[in-house]
Amino acid sequence: MTTPEQRRARHDAEQAAARAEIRSQTLDRYLARRPKAFASDGIVRTEVREWIDGYLAGSHASLLLLGEPGTGKTWHLWKVGELLIRRGWFGRYYLVSDFEFKAVADRPVDREKLRIWSEAPLLALDDLGATQLYPWTVDAIAQLIDARWQNQLPTLISTNLPTLEPLGPRTMSRFADGGSTFAKFTGTDHRKAHA
Repeated sequence: MTTPEQRRARHDAEQAAARAEIRSQTLDRYLARRPKAFASDGIVRTEVREWIDGYLAGSHASLLLLGEPGTGKTWHLWKVGELLIRRGWFGRYYLVSDFEFKAVADRPVDREKLRIWSEAPLLALDDLGATQLYPWTVDAIAQLIDARWQNQLPTLISTNLPTLEPLGPRTMSRFADGGSTFAKFTGTDHRKAHA
């Protein structure tokens, strides 16, 4: 005959095993989606690790990765999702390329996709400004960041632009609210170095 404490301990162990299995399956699906170009190991920047710690502690601050092409910004965005899952996070994380965003924001606008992105627990806009920033694209980005800011949902952005000035002061202010983290990536283009 088992005691209530033993039953509780067994139940807790079963729950922990179930959570570990779900985390493993979630991680496997995430890693299968990740492009092979970003599957290599590397050192995660201190600013990014600190942002992850803050996010898991309840911060709604955003994250901006600025720098030259090939310096590891997109790799870091993919790594953020992996590290969050490994630490027990189960939210939805959309990593959207500039080309994908432009296709959705271009006329006709895919309002449903923009709504999904505006409500996601975590959204990353990768290579922002890699394509021409047309006024309607800037408007769509502004609306998206504004909606996420109003609901205290962090947005991650990587860009080769020197600043977010092309998005306008209002959008920049909302993005920076909450003590957002800014990381400057410098150095040589890793892709050219391996060519």
